Amino acid sequence: MNPLEAQQNARFAALDPLLPPIAAPPSPSNEPLVVTAGGRRAGGLLTHVVHPPGSWPTLWGPAEIRDLTAVPGDSGAAGLAALLGAWHDRLRGTPAGPDSACTLTWPSRDAEAAAVLLAHGFAPMTALAVRPPDPPGEPGPAGVTVRRAGEGDVDALTELRLAEWRYTSLVGTAVPRPGARALLRAEVVRSLRFSGLVWLAEADGVPSGMAACALASPAPGDSIHGRLLPGRWGYVDTLSVAPAARGGGVGRALMAVAHRELVRPGTRGTFLFYHPANPLSPVFWHRQGYRPLWTMWIRRPAWS
Repeated sequence: MNPLEAQQNARFAALDPLLPPIAAPPSPSNEPLVVTAGGRRAGGLLTHVVHPPGSWPTLWGPAEIRDLTAVPGDSGAAGLAALLGAWHDRLRGTPAGPDSACTLTWPSRDAEAAAVLLAHGFAPMTALAVRPPDPPGEPGPAGVTVRRAGEGDVDALTELRLAEWRYTSLVGTAVPRPGARALLRAEVVRSLRFSGLVWLAEADGVPSGMAACALASPAPGDSIHGRLLPGRWGYVDTLSVAPAARGGGVGRALMAVAHRELVRPGTRGTFLFYHPANPLSPVFWHRQGYRPLWTMWIRRPAWS
């Protein structure tokens, strides 16, 4: 471990005990970035990814992503500001279309870093939130039944996922794309076949919500390595409540069942992603015992 990484790990540990040691992003084409701020060294890795048209990631964000993994060490906010400035200078003159973005993920409790990112034109778009194994939850209402979903529920689950994706395109990172229904349907089928942790809520026999979950353990090369402490975690991939059923407790009923299944002996807790600008999900998830650990910041379109 180099000195910058050691300094950063010490700072992160002081910020939040649930932050893991930092890890390089899962990309073979990282470009180093090194600056100085106030006589202290700061570094980072730049990653450039272009997702092909019609691919799954393009449903959830711009097709072209330029990401910075920042390692300011003990230079703090000044080092982060210097890294962002150097990144901007490096991209100056680079073509950047409307379907592009610059992104950076940073601990949610670092308020000084938030001020720097806002000053550089970034906005908080997604939060990775965690829940310990045994916080109190809210019970679901009477009249809503929750059952394990099966192959015969693919159409209903697809419509619920499509409704959630459309809403997220208004308040989060989702992007309207042709072919979205087919991609979401394929993901529903995959979840049913491989995780099996998919539940459907019904009110008077009518589908009113769904939850798709999984069990995950951070490993080198995956998207949660360096984001969560090692061990087994429950993952809440999607919670969707039909628009007409929102506010009636369907989400609470689904999560009461999901948490009982996900929180098993040896599980560190559960995690999920939500959008801070969503007027519904932050309040709901905080009441369920979740709190933000990481915030994904975005500048859209990318610097040019």
